[in-house]
Amino acid sequence: MARQSLAGVMKLINAELGNTLPEKAFLQDLKRSIEMTDKKESHTGSANYKPSCMGCIRQMYYIRQGVPEDENNNIDYQLIGICNSGSDIHIRIQTYVSKMKENGIDCEYVNVGEYVKSRNLEDLEVVSQNGMETKLYHKKLHLSFLCDGIIRYKGIYYILELKSEGNNKFWQRQDVDPSHYNQAICYSLSLELDNVIFVYICRDNLDMKAFMFTTNDDMKQNVTGLILNCENYVMENKVPPKPESVSTKTCSYCNHRERCRGD
Repeated sequence: MARQSLAGVMKLINAELGNTLPEKAFLQDLKRSIEMTDKKESHTGSANYKPSCMGCIRQMYYIRQGVPEDENNNIDYQLIGICNSGSDIHIRIQTYVSKMKENGIDCEYVNVGEYVKSRNLEDLEVVSQNGMETKLYHKKLHLSFLCDGIIRYKGIYYILELKSEGNNKFWQRQDVDPSHYNQAICYSLSLELDNVIFVYICRDNLDMKAFMFTTNDDMKQNVTGLILNCENYVMENKVPPKPESVSTKTCSYCNHRERCRGD
């Protein structure tokens, strides 16, 4: 109770300071402007499956059905900044990778769009290319995703996936995060490459760690089965039962929490 009372008092003090000191008022307005700008620029995503949202069949169903996101699903300025920081890091690392060949290293950054055409991946559509990031769509699986890149390193092709994270999580990182498995499998299934190199970058000091994730037929069949199972619910217009194995993290970052509770 004492802590709650103290927190309330501090909130009132900070609010009063914000009203009287221009630097405090400016900071609050800046934070609010960041959030308002992001909200204006954000848009409803396509009604396609996302590799990063395959931890819960209900979340997949809501996305595939084009269910509107929760109205109260407001992202604060810090999370917006973290996402923007991650995007900036991606661009810099992709640029450095693209320079490896001219620096005498046996590594070539492969144009994903050209790779898709050269391998006759007929189920895969190149939607757009923005810099070195390519948006792809798998027509049969209704799967949409952004690919960080493909590299040919010492004569072997690999899918490249970049991830940025905070210091604490980075230093405990010993392997590919299990929450990224399905994402890697979706990329592998679509691009017909079994090996995915994950590079994890620490946002605090830009140190890096790399891990290989190799897919197999069983993994691909499981992901394909998950998508086909969800498609059955979509065709029946029936909300799937909430799976018991969904992680707290998946629920926390889901944009359909309120709808899910109602169903």
